[in-house]
Amino acid sequence: MAIDASRRVAPLSTRLSETLESLIGKATRIRPPAVLAITGLAILLTGLADLVASAGVWFGPLYLLSILFCAWTLGWRAGVATGLACVAIGLIVNGFQTYPLGAVAIAWNMAMRILTVTVIVILVSACRRSYDREWLCARHDALTGALNTQGFYEFAARRHDPRRWGILVYVDLDGFKQINDRFGHAAGDETLRAFAHGVRHHIRPEDALARIGGDEFLLLLRVGDEADGHRLGRQLHARMNGILERSVHPARCSVGVLVLKPGAAAPSADDVRLADQLMYEAKQRGAMLRIATIDTIVAASASPPADRLDRSTDRGMEADRLRAIPAGRC
Repeated sequence: MAIDASRRVAPLSTRLSETLESLIGKATRIRPPAVLAITGLAILLTGLADLVASAGVWFGPLYLLSILFCAWTLGWRAGVATGLACVAIGLIVNGFQTYPLGAVAIAWNMAMRILTVTVIVILVSACRRSYDREWLCARHDALTGALNTQGFYEFAARRHDPRRWGILVYVDLDGFKQINDRFGHAAGDETLRAFAHGVRHHIRPEDALARIGGDEFLLLLRVGDEADGHRLGRQLHARMNGILERSVHPARCSVGVLVLKPGAAAPSADDVRLADQLMYEAKQRGAMLRIATIDTIVAASASPPADRLDRSTDRGMEADRLRAIPAGRC
């Protein structure tokens, strides 16, 4: 019976932990105006309840929840200000009935309350900074500063707009193993850092760059239409090769670009696999580029000749190689 009871308790504790984690995550994303409105309303309702309740009813924990919520979402200064406001409201509602022992006792108790609230607020704010730091570390690659796999999928879901076209770009660095073997892993790490830094220079702040493997990267960018996706894919391929060719230890990259149509869901693992398939086909040709939509891939898979898959992409890429691409962001 004890074993059965522990089995029943464990899922409940797990659910409670997941629920708490979800609530904390949602609280970190609330906008400051909404935080101020929620905090003000909570303090107002608590003060009204304190006013109409009997003198023996204690509302301190409810005031404290408002203070902690404000401190967690807005920082320690806002938390301290909220704490002082709650102390003031408590005095207005109850007067000095809580402190019947004279002026010295009143001053001491008030000072202790303010000190306690301040210490709690500072501790909560420190926990929030640690939470933010760990949250970022859990979603970013420590070497390059790019997103990791978890961070990429969360970013893709958060920024997804079903009305917009997009491109999912899968990049593999050709010759990276030879750099590690010949010059050492420090040289390989420097190559990855330089590549990620250079790519970030050529994309917009709202675009995503993720490192999902040793020398494999993903990009997610919004585009105007399918033709714009093909053009941007070719530009990125040329510019990324330029970054690698100008590095201390030159290399090249193979790129697969999956064009995402409007109305599709946020990029998933299946979409990444399709982009990886395109990249592999490009790699077979030697640091080349393949671009396609999902419909094109399905149609090509139903036809025996694999070379029919977006043959115009290779011609367009070769044409772009003959033209100088102006520097700057895409």
